[in-house]
Amino acid sequence: MFELAPRLLAVLDTGATVVVATAVSMTGSAPSGVGTSMAVLPGGQVVGTISGGCVEGSLFLTAEQVLETGGPVLERFGFDDDPDDPDAVWAPALRCGGRVEVLVHRVTAEDHLLVGALRDAAAGLPTTLALSLEPGTLGAVVTAPDGCRDRVFVERSDHRPRCVVVGAVETAVAVTNAAAVLGYAVTVVDPRPVFLTDERFPAADERIVGWPTRVLEGVHVDGTTAVVVLSHDDRFDAAVIDQALRRGAGYVGAMGSRATHERRLAELHALGTPDLDRLRSPIGLDIGARTPAETALSIMAEVVAVRTGSSGGALTGGSGPIHRVPVRVS
Repeated sequence: MFELAPRLLAVLDTGATVVVATAVSMTGSAPSGVGTSMAVLPGGQVVGTISGGCVEGSLFLTAEQVLETGGPVLERFGFDDDPDDPDAVWAPALRCGGRVEVLVHRVTAEDHLLVGALRDAAAGLPTTLALSLEPGTLGAVVTAPDGCRDRVFVERSDHRPRCVVVGAVETAVAVTNAAAVLGYAVTVVDPRPVFLTDERFPAADERIVGWPTRVLEGVHVDGTTAVVVLSHDDRFDAAVIDQALRRGAGYVGAMGSRATHERRLAELHALGTPDLDRLRSPIGLDIGARTPAETALSIMAEVVAVRTGSSGGALTGGSGPIHRVPVRVS
């Protein structure tokens, strides 16, 4: 439920009650991962999704029941392969053929441990929440999951990943917006204050006017960080790329033509830059992008593909499961 933390807290802080449905177990092909949630807010407003439409209608009815009774419910959806099992067919089914268990429970402002975990997640802090899936204690927060023999769902939220955008060009506005939607904390860096304004970059968490290489020295960079160089500035582009690769950024990409890329490579070789095979240049996936918005889509799609270790190619003509869904119930 951590992906819904800001929306849930906005309601809980008013004293209202919400009902949250969270996928706690998945097997087979499914459109979303364990931990994905939908919530029913006051007035029947629904936010979030579990399956992209397959089971949400049924979960809405369950949520209304849970709101009225206060008792949590563990729902199961999908198909079983055993036709002789009386519980083999669960309805409604996931059209993709997978199976999912969903915990539906009521949340109030008095649920201090749960609300505290939501606040940490919303602030981008690492946090863990363990909920019991055992009858009699279903939905209860488990404070010591490692020593608990009951069936427990553990949801973890790592620190919010950062996307560092170098160059306050028009494409950077679109990249910033797209990265923010994907959950990145976005830092935009440019030495020109006239272009790096609040009005142009409202979705950025930080707007830092300064020389990019010096600014990057003071920004935390790790394997979850994406560094997107859009500046087209020979004075610092290669140095920024060199610094990002040396510090282990998970994604490093640079805008420019193939000729520009070759020129930068020569500079980077002269600098002794390591891991040049990780540099994504020219940046982005080949989707025929022309506008800043299309280019941003191309870039952020590549960021996600690198993060997940995916090829970034078309699903058409492929084989095997479309969705990679780890089972994270203990």
